[in-house]
Amino acid sequence: MSEYTTISLRKEFVADVETYIEDEPFGSVKEFVKHVVVREMESDDEIGEEEARQIARKLRELGYME
Repeated sequence: MSEYTTISLRKEFVADVETYIEDEPFGSVKEFVKHVVVREMESDDEIGEEEARQIARKLRELGYME
């Protein structure tokens, strides 16, 4: 049996994702997020440390991270 964990996302973010995937073949936000994460993990593209900091800063400014 698989074990699961819960990831909390801001309601506004989930609403934005729901709108974004409206015409896409994903049945839920969970399916879409899983797809994006797996695709990123399999990607050969790497981001640098500075780019990672900029992304984190932008996510904090948008309220998605603390």
